[in-house]
This record gives sequence, structure tokens and C-alpha cells, in this order.
Amino acid sequence: MKSGLREIVCLAVVAMYGAPLGRAQNLQVNPPGDLTSRNREAIEVTRDQVRTDRKAMVEKAMKLTDDEARGFWPIYDEYTSELSKISDRTVTLITEFADNYRELRDSDALRMTDESLNIEQQKLAVKQRYAQRFATVLPGKKVARFFQVDRRLDAVMVLNVSQAISLVE
Repeated sequence: MKSGLREIVCLAVVAMYGAPLGRAQNLQVNPPGDLTSRNREAIEVTRDQVRTDRKAMVEKAMKLTDDEARGFWPIYDEYTSELSKISDRTVTLITEFADNYRELRDSDALRMTDESLNIEQQKLAVKQRYAQRFATVLPGKKVARFFQVDRRLDAVMVLNVSQAISLVE
């Protein structure tokens, strides 16, 4: 990994989430407890900050020319807006799990699993559709670079969200 991209990924880990990566090896996490409305608001504020930080990290990693930037950023904004709507479903799912953790039935666990997999399918469909759109304004290598950066930032986010959610008992 080139040093610039490595720096961005490290910055993403520290700035966006602050959770130690050593916890990734630990499958034991605390029960999520009940999410109060204040906690739900904190989730939304955090998501807004992550979006802002993420855009800055993408900008730094992409090294776009002025012409590329003029074409890229409007598509990027549409892309993140579309993914944000899907992300809303993830937040709903997480809060539902946290609210019902203690009395989760098998049928609820299966329904939540199905919803989680549907969310992932929709995210992938959006990414595939936008890869084609990005290719209309960027050379292939920069499209690939964007999705590498995007995937790495997603991985950091998934890791940290996963650590915050207890395993189903």
C-alpha cells in the first residue's frame, strides 16, 4: 500500500472511530443495552461526522485533476446519498436489535439476518451501478482506486460497528 493511502486508512481508523483495532480478535463484546433516544441522536451525529470525514479522505486519496473533480464530485454526492438511505436501514436494524436483545426470538433473529443480507445486496447493486457512472468521468485506474479506498473505509466502519454489537446468544 502506498504511504498516502496507508496514511488515509490510518487516519480513518483514528479519526472516524477511535476504537482500538486489537478488539477485532475478541469476539466477546458487551450486550448493547437499550438505546435511548439520546443514543440514537448520537448515532446520527456520528454518521454525519463520518460522512464529512470520509469525503475529505476520499478527496485526499483520489488526487483528481480539476476536470476529473468537476465530473466526479457530483456523482460521488449522489452515490453517498443513495448509500445513506440504505444505511438508514442498517441503523434501524441495529437499534431494533439493541432494543430487543434480551428477548430476541429465533424468528426475529432470522428476519434480522435476512434484512442484513438484503441491505448488503442493495449496497452492492448501488456500487456496481455507480462504478459505471464513475467510469464516464474518470479513467479506469482512478475508478478502481476509488472503490479500493471506499472498500477500505467501509471495512473500518464495519469492524467498529461489529465490535459494538453483541453476538446473538
